[in-house]
Amino acid sequence: MPSFKLHAKFLILVLGIVIVFFGILSHIIIQREANLLSQKDAEKRHLLARTIVADLKDNMLTGRPRSTLRLMEILQGEYGLVRLAVLRKDGTHAFEVPLPPITLPQIAQTFASGRAMDFNEEGVIPLHTNIFPLPNESACRRCHGRGGDTLGVILVSHTLQDTIVEIQDSKRQLMILLVVLIAVMGTAMYIAVRKVVLAPLRTLHRGAGIIGMGNFGHRIAMEGGDEFSELARSFNDMAQRVKETHSGLENMVKIRTTELHESVRLMRGILSSMSSGVVLLSREGRIKLINRQGAWILGHGNEDLFDKKLADIVPETAPFACVRVGSYDEITVRTPDGETVPIGFTSSYYSGGEGEQEGIIVVYQDLTEIKILHAELVNKERFAAIGRVVAGVAHEIRNPLFGISAIGQIFERDLKDPGHLELVRALLGETKRLNQLVEELLIYGRPMKLKREETDLRVLWEEVLDLHREELRRKGITVSGDYALRHPIAYFDPYQIRQVFLNLLRNAIEATPDKGAIDITMLLSDNFLHFRVADTGSGIPAKNLEHVFDLFYTTKPKGTGLGLAICRKIMQDHGGDITIDSTEECGTTVTIRLPYGRSADQRLPPLLA
Repeated sequence: MPSFKLHAKFLILVLGIVIVFFGILSHIIIQREANLLSQKDAEKRHLLARTIVADLKDNMLTGRPRSTLRLMEILQGEYGLVRLAVLRKDGTHAFEVPLPPITLPQIAQTFASGRAMDFNEEGVIPLHTNIFPLPNESACRRCHGRGGDTLGVILVSHTLQDTIVEIQDSKRQLMILLVVLIAVMGTAMYIAVRKVVLAPLRTLHRGAGIIGMGNFGHRIAMEGGDEFSELARSFNDMAQRVKETHSGLENMVKIRTTELHESVRLMRGILSSMSSGVVLLSREGRIKLINRQGAWILGHGNEDLFDKKLADIVPETAPFACVRVGSYDEITVRTPDGETVPIGFTSSYYSGGEGEQEGIIVVYQDLTEIKILHAELVNKERFAAIGRVVAGVAHEIRNPLFGISAIGQIFERDLKDPGHLELVRALLGETKRLNQLVEELLIYGRPMKLKREETDLRVLWEEVLDLHREELRRKGITVSGDYALRHPIAYFDPYQIRQVFLNLLRNAIEATPDKGAIDITMLLSDNFLHFRVADTGSGIPAKNLEHVFDLFYTTKPKGTGLGLAICRKIMQDHGGDITIDSTEECGTTVTIRLPYGRSADQRLPPLLA
């Protein structure tokens, strides 16, 4: 349905009413004009017929009927006359006129009734016919006798063509007048509507548009006391109220926006600072929110996970959707780089503003370090228990060893048989080795109380090297590095650190072949001293590296498996650590890291192993 503006609708309505009104008025006028014309023609026909009847009577009485015929011949074709004849009852012409008879049923009816008749005849040329009876009056009976009441009829037929043309001309003139009148009235009405209605409407529309675009300070200026002025004042009052309301809303929105931004900033800060992962899943399992730590734990970026089904990307997280309030569960996830990550999680339902359950919140964390620490704690407890048992056993066998060693020394002094002396000396050697093993077991098993004092690590290295110089010279091993430089003065237990250096150098000498080399270097960084002892031996197989610090683990024929375990215990007690890197056929590098302080009270807290 087409859409029209208000002024167009108004003009269409008014013009429609005008057209209908003038159309009805024109129809009435045209009908009246047509009736008047028809009545005028009928009067003309009656007058003509009465004239002919009167003339015919006079001529008949005076004996001159031919005069009437001549009059009829003269009038034939004039004044729209098509037929003019005096007829008998059978339709033949009176006075022996040589014309064919006229067969009309109305002729007989006129003879029978003695009354005049008029009617229309349809044809190529429409006719209006009048039939007037010629009564047999007393004056006529002298010649015609009493043959009947009607002697004949006069037939008068007029063409209606001129009347129709005249009526059509009248209609045409009225239509032209109507169109001109409608055009003039429409133009006048349009000008009036444009000035009285459209101009104020445009002013109101323009002002409303400006106010609608946000300029609430704009006011519509319109003078007068009509409805448009009242509407303009209402618009201005409404704009003022909207302006006041808008100002209040703007202030409220600013406050709420600031609060919202602050809440979002705090929430983002909290989520990004959390060490645990947080993910919000929709009912369909799609990720609606995930923090950076959560995506990192799963081995993906935030953009890789947002608005995607978590179970499709990380299938192992399917249990996240199984909410068991208050329960803690664990799963193992395989990351894209092939690593397996143990994850502990709790799930709970997320309720929206209307209290409906809209999703699931899952809080989870990487348990790798916890698992490692737990394993190390279990290992430490196990080794501590073993150490306590070993220390007790070592303490119990120390006195018998001392007795065996004393008896062996007496036998060595008194025996003269070379064979017996060799056996006694072998006994004393094994006793010495057992006594050293007991010492090491006691070091590992009993609680160590550090005696920190100012220590020059260079002096400790020199003492350890002096004990092994003969062996190093005999095997042709070269010792290099910056161990002889002046090191920072630090506070350690010199006896324990000397034991570490001694064990490391002894292992390096035993692993290094003749003509080999040992390199000892020191690096200071971040309040830590780093010592590296590197040899050129055969190295340690990769499968054995993870066991080198285990108690009693050794690959040497005569090793006890306590040296590196004791070194790690001493380093842990000092707050340091020890690591080993080794490559078969290339050598081994042992690195120890020691925190140091510049005074006896300045100490760093121990590190976790």
